[in-house]
Amino acid sequence: MTVLFRCRVEPHLLKAAKRVSAQLGTSLEETVRMFMSQMARTGCVPLSLDTGDGLVDIKRRNELWSALDDSTAEDW
Repeated sequence: MTVLFRCRVEPHLLKAAKRVSAQLGTSLEETVRMFMSQMARTGCVPLSLDTGDGLVDIKRRNELWSALDDSTAEDW
């Protein structure tokens, strides 16, 4: 049995990722499955997240984490 996994992504990134997957001879969906399988198998993210590469906007990431954190210092 499988489940449907949905995620929002900018259209230009989706188009570029589909193009790369096609060049590899596979679909974007299969590429995502391979990525997730590798994460599950190794216990880590199979790519480098260097802050200088533009993949991670630290300020935005911290804002998102703060919005998700419903604990207070008293909870610790």
